[in-house]
Amino acid sequence: KASSGEICCNKETHWQWNGKWELETKCDYSAGGTCADGLAEYREFIDDIVSVLQKYASSVPTVLVIEPDSLPNLSTNMADPRCGNSATQTAYKEGVAYAVE
Repeated sequence: KASSGEICCNKETHWQWNGKWELETKCDYSAGGTCADGLAEYREFIDDIVSVLQKYASSVPTVLVIEPDSLPNLSTNMADPRCGNSATQTAYKEGVAYAVE
């Protein structure tokens, strides 16, 4: 999700005129880094899922599947600036590890 912008590692916020002034946030895919803000957002997302699963753990059998091509994309899309930068690589590795734990 980090590479598609659903969870952004490096947000840029600026004012944009769209018939009126609006605060616009875009993802800077070219920026590297640790993806700390994006990972914090992702952990909250995962924690919400875990809390729902725990609520019904004794009454509803559950199986979770991580997107099958998620980790292979890390190696095959290195030339894509949205996937190959250090922030997205960190997001993939740490985010998937967090979700699996």
